[in-house]
Amino acid sequence: MSQGENATTAKLVFYEFAWPLLVAVFEVNLYRIILELLAHILLIVITVVMVKKTSGLDDHSSGQHALYAILGLFLCVGESLLVCHSWWLGDFISENRLNLLHMVLGMVGLWLGLVGIFAKSIFKSKIHEPHFNSKHGLCGLLGFLLIAGAVASGFALVCFTHLALHVIHRLMGLCGFVLLSCSQWFALNLGFARREWSSWKIKRLRISTLAATISVVSYEFLCLCRDIVHLLPNSWFKAIGLKIDHLHN
Repeated sequence: MSQGENATTAKLVFYEFAWPLLVAVFEVNLYRIILELLAHILLIVITVVMVKKTSGLDDHSSGQHALYAILGLFLCVGESLLVCHSWWLGDFISENRLNLLHMVLGMVGLWLGLVGIFAKSIFKSKIHEPHFNSKHGLCGLLGFLLIAGAVASGFALVCFTHLALHVIHRLMGLCGFVLLSCSQWFALNLGFARREWSSWKIKRLRISTLAATISVVSYEFLCLCRDIVHLLPNSWFKAIGLKIDHLHN
């Protein structure tokens, strides 16, 4: 084989091997996979740490509130945002079952959060202390109301499908999770956390909470942007010279 043929063959092998690999590395789907895995791990680890600490406490007011809040308004709400567009669950579960799992997680999270809020409210009323007057309480209440609105709009979507309602449903769920994560962040500055953990452990929990929030929100935001791009008319992409098939895959 001549030197020119060897060079041509080498180029062919290089492009066949390297180009798909580079495309896979820089593809958005790869970042979605990394974000989802990181979000699942952080949500579970933070929840396990909190549950282990609160389940054995004699302080029924703060302990029960923290237990139900972390299970319902952090873990269940976060997982409900993730499972809808999961890259690996879709291979094992049908789309209808994924939507059902999303609904169940949302309803369970709302119920557990309601129990946790009532437990703290009853305790506050007994000792005549004001409730929802801190950053933790206000963010938690607003986040809970947004998740309640997301669940209600989700039930409405079961009856009839409308694009505006679907966007509102997803934005309410996303904003609700952000506010609930902020509430969790502010809770780590309160007396309950300072009594149970050292300052170093609190700092690690705050960093983990921030990382979990960024992972879940970034994942949902990427999925939302992808769905919006899919809904845009093809003429828009032709006008700016983009390949339609690549964008809609």
